[in-house]
Amino acid sequence: MTKKQDKKIMIVGTDDRAYQFGFLSMLKLKLSEVFFFQQNDLKEELIHDLQYATAFFSSGSFTIGHEKDFQTTDIMVITANEKKLEEETDENHLRRNIRLIRKIIKQAMANGFNGIVLIATEPTDIFTYLIWKFSGLPKEQIFGLGTYIDSVLFQQLLSQKLGISPRDINAFIIGGSSKEHKIAAWSRSNVGGNSILSLTIDSDSGMDQEDMFEIEQKILEKNLFSDTFTSPFTTAAALIKLVQFILTNEEAIVPLVHLVNIEEMTDIPLALPVLLGEEGIRKTTGINFSDLEKQELLAAAKDIRANLDWIEKG
Repeated sequence: MTKKQDKKIMIVGTDDRAYQFGFLSMLKLKLSEVFFFQQNDLKEELIHDLQYATAFFSSGSFTIGHEKDFQTTDIMVITANEKKLEEETDENHLRRNIRLIRKIIKQAMANGFNGIVLIATEPTDIFTYLIWKFSGLPKEQIFGLGTYIDSVLFQQLLSQKLGISPRDINAFIIGGSSKEHKIAAWSRSNVGGNSILSLTIDSDSGMDQEDMFEIEQKILEKNLFSDTFTSPFTTAAALIKLVQFILTNEEAIVPLVHLVNIEEMTDIPLALPVLLGEEGIRKTTGINFSDLEKQELLAAAKDIRANLDWIEKG
């Protein structure tokens, strides 16, 4: 088995999230070397700065990677995206990003890549599906950030409301990447083994249905991936945590976008809890949702499938 320090990570992206992830990887991952894939707009002066910064921590080094380096890459972290042009439509912007990601995956596969792909390029549900299509890699090796950050926020808001450590709270946001597809899975949310829903009927708990509504609104209103703000620190921290789970084979339960079958539809990219370890994702069993949550998931799946049909028709 390859040692953790010898695992090879390739960062594919030139936005702030990519460089922040690179810096945090030096502090948290303890790898011997981290690669930034060479792209036209890669800021080499920032790579040099990162290289110098390693001297303060006696940690690994940063290297500019090339196509041939994909053959020995264990984890590809993708933040790559085209900046939206002035007056450009969302559809045209998405098409340009699809061309960019297709080119990257084509280069990787042509050079023998067979590792894990972790996707932060939005919308992560759409790109999880497309990268699977472009690459032909097993589904278990391809997944997107999805609702992971939203779920951490969900747990923090519940922690603040109940006055209980987030470590003792299990709560997930499930569904799709877009705001209208995010679903608070209240039926699966618990604190110390007690259902959150049961607390709403306990007058001494300090939690009622109005609080539930307010928490949902705060999550939906906090648009972490808007056109004008991409939350580079938050995204980089989330990516680091997920890579840590992979490197340590922790098999943590996290809500990530992956390909699922739902009713008559197959291979729909939805964010649902999975076990994350060194081989990628393993679907969990025994996590059931309420009838209403299932209906909302199905509605999200149909919308996503319609978007994919539009993309695949060109």
